[in-house]
Amino acid sequence: MRALITGGAGCIGSDLAAALLERGDEVAVLDNFSSGRREHIEPLIRQPGFRLIEGDLLDAATVERAVNGAEIVWHLAANPDVKFTPESPTDLDLKQNTLATYNVLEAMRKAGVRRIAFASTSAVYGIQERLPIPEDAPCRPISLYGAAKLAGEALISAFSHLFGIQAWILRFANIVGPKVRKRGRTVIGDFIARLKENPQELLILGDGRQRKSYLTAAECIEAMLFVVDHAREPLNIYNLGGRDAVTVTRIAELVAEAMGLEGVRFRYTGGEGGWPGDVPRFTLDVTRLGRLGWRARLNSEESVREAIRQLLERKP
Repeated sequence: MRALITGGAGCIGSDLAAALLERGDEVAVLDNFSSGRREHIEPLIRQPGFRLIEGDLLDAATVERAVNGAEIVWHLAANPDVKFTPESPTDLDLKQNTLATYNVLEAMRKAGVRRIAFASTSAVYGIQERLPIPEDAPCRPISLYGAAKLAGEALISAFSHLFGIQAWILRFANIVGPKVRKRGRTVIGDFIARLKENPQELLILGDGRQRKSYLTAAECIEAMLFVVDHAREPLNIYNLGGRDAVTVTRIAELVAEAMGLEGVRFRYTGGEGGWPGDVPRFTLDVTRLGRLGWRARLNSEESVREAIRQLLERKP
């Protein structure tokens, strides 16, 4: 199959590109390298069937050229940083997540491409009283990132209904792995960097009791491919994650332990969330994914342990 991956130089996109090439697909990657890294796709560039397109999803002409000839679009490109800071423009997620998604869908409509898999997020749910969160829970995002991703989901739903595009919307838990991006460090990468600077003390955003689901990048790729291969509805929405959650303080303990540090003082900024728009607690209901036939092998703590090990072993 001829596949286009937007954001294919990112941490997940580059792994997806490698997996698709391994199973015999032709893969084109479209990336502007604002957060993705060239080093992520360097091992793929000389492989038969791989093509790199450097460009921005906000340039409609570039998107139309990239989409032409594809049989499926894996739309992963987005602003990767969930955190909003006072100096951030409020339209960043609107442009990079929502308008970019519209450009992809419109290019697909014009080119007659009828399949899209979309990397969405658990942030679309916002704060929920019912845990774990099923796919039919009301979506009330509390971050601009989550709102923009939900708007992208709505556009996909409309294009699916109006123009016969089959779609897979994949709502990710927190995905962790050995690769790092240019912007928006994960909690594990942040803790490792901070403890390398000061092995005696670690600043933790929030109260440390934030409790969330984690999935390794490797298992995320497996789940993505499995859902697209097996879910057959015109519009398919699936939570991708494990069956449990782990606290931020426990992650800090695991990082310190893996780095061989003892007696590290944890200092908290306070508050339920780590930043404005942070959902302090979520666990995804993955019953639908299990019924389809896929289940994560690692729980959240095991996923975090594996990601810590991979990051510490990673060459600078």
